[in-house]
Amino acid sequence: MKILLIAMPDAANNFHRIIKVPNLGLCSIAAHLTGHEVRIVDLVLVHKNIRSWLKEFLAEYRPDLIGVSSMSFQYKSALEVMSICRAIDPGVHIALGGYHASLAVSELTEGKEAPFDFLVRGEGEQAVPALVEALEGTRDFAAVPGLTWLQGGVFVHNPLGELLDVRALQLPDRNARVLDNFTYFNRKMDCVETSRGCTMPCTFCSITGMYGSCFRCYAIDRVIADLKELQMRGTETVLLVDDNITLDATRFRKLAETIVEHGLNRMEYLVQASVAGIVSDPELIASLARANFSMVFLGIEAVQTKNLQFFQKGDIREKTEQAVSQLRAHGIGVMGGFIIGNPDDSSEDIREVFRAARRLRIDLPYVQCVTPYPGTRIREELLEAGLVTNPDDLSRYTGFICNVRTRHLTNRRLNRLMNWENIKIFFSPLMFKGNYFVRKREKGLLKVLLNNFDFFRGWFLGDQFRSRHRF
Repeated sequence: MKILLIAMPDAANNFHRIIKVPNLGLCSIAAHLTGHEVRIVDLVLVHKNIRSWLKEFLAEYRPDLIGVSSMSFQYKSALEVMSICRAIDPGVHIALGGYHASLAVSELTEGKEAPFDFLVRGEGEQAVPALVEALEGTRDFAAVPGLTWLQGGVFVHNPLGELLDVRALQLPDRNARVLDNFTYFNRKMDCVETSRGCTMPCTFCSITGMYGSCFRCYAIDRVIADLKELQMRGTETVLLVDDNITLDATRFRKLAETIVEHGLNRMEYLVQASVAGIVSDPELIASLARANFSMVFLGIEAVQTKNLQFFQKGDIREKTEQAVSQLRAHGIGVMGGFIIGNPDDSSEDIREVFRAARRLRIDLPYVQCVTPYPGTRIREELLEAGLVTNPDDLSRYTGFICNVRTRHLTNRRLNRLMNWENIKIFFSPLMFKGNYFVRKREKGLLKVLLNNFDFFRGWFLGDQFRSRHRF
C-alpha cells in the first residue's frame, strides 16, 4: 500500500525564523509500516504556496492512505490539507492523528460531517499498521486499538490499546521524508526521543491526557544508535523532544556521559527540563556541558506562590535560582518558560514575572499566556469560571496569544501588558550583556532581534507570533 504521512505547516513566526523542527512521530510510525511504500511530508518546509505544492505532489504519488498529524492550534490547517487531498482523490482514505485527534474526539465526531474517515487516538506505531491491515482486509476495524471509524454512518470509538513498550520500537525511518532541510540557526538539525510521558500533575499540560501518568524510557544503547545515525547524516544540532527527561536525572546524566564516550558531542544538543529535575543530580549539569548541551528550556512557569500552587508545581523558587545559576556557570544557555494570565493575575503579578526573568539573567525569557488546550484540567476550570474569552478558534492557541482574561484584567489589557513588558525586556541593552545569543549565535542575533518587533504587532493587534504560512 502507498501511504502518505503529513505534518502541518503551522509554526509560530518566532520559531520559524530560528528553528524548523521535523515531526519525529511520523518517522517512528513509518518505521513500523514495513512492506509498504511510505512518504512523509513536513509542510513546515513548504510553508508558502502549500496548495499548489501539495496538488503537484499528490498527482504524482497517488497514495492509498493519507495520515494527517495535527496539534489543536494546527487543526484549521489540517482541514485545508484534508480538503485538498479529498479534491484530488475523492476515494482516498484519510486518517487524522496526533494530540487533537486524541483529546478532542467528541468535538471532531459529533454534530457535523467529518472531513476524515478515521481518527487514530493515542500512539500510532501500533494503531496505524493495524489500520492498514484492516484496509487490506486482514483485520477487523473493530480490532484496531484507538481507532475511531464509521460503522453504519455513525462513528465508533475503539478502546485504546495498552501503552507501548518503547524499548521495542524500531528506530525512526527518516529516509521516508520527502523534505529534509531542517535547521537551527542555519545548522542542520534533527530530533531524538529518549523517553515518553510525564508523571507530573501540572494542570495546564495535555501530556497526561495523551499518555496518562507514565514515564517510559528507551534503552540508552538504542538512543546512542539513533544519534550515531544522525551524525552520519551530517546533523549538527539535536533537539531532544522528551516530555520530561529529568524525571530520571541519573539516567539523563548517564546518557550525557555515554554521548561523550561515543564521540557524539561534536553535535550540539537542545533539551527541555524541569527545574526540580535538573538540580536533583549534583553532577548532571556538568555532564551536560561536557556532552555539548548548549541550550536548556527550563520550565519555570511561575514565580508567585499562588500560581505555583495553581499549576501544582510546588515551591520551586529556590531551585529555580540554583538551576539557572549552575547552567549559566557551565556555559549553557537558558530559555526560561513562564506562564501568565492565571485567574488571579494582576498587572503587578505580570510585571513581577518579567522582573524575575531579569533578576535570574535568563538568556531568553519565553513568556506565554495560559492557554486552555483541549483535554487539560485548566480548560475545564477556566471555562467554569467564565475566564476563557476565545473557546473555539483554536488557531489562536499558540501560547503567545491571549485567549483568556483574569479576574483583574480584561483580555485586551492582559495582551497589551504582556507585549509591553516583552518590548521593555527585549529592547533593553542589559538583555544582551553576557547573553547566550550574543556569545554563541552572533550570526543569528538578527533573527532574534526581528522577533522582538513582533511584540509591537502583538500590542496593537493581539496576534503576535501566529504562523505566517500560506495555502
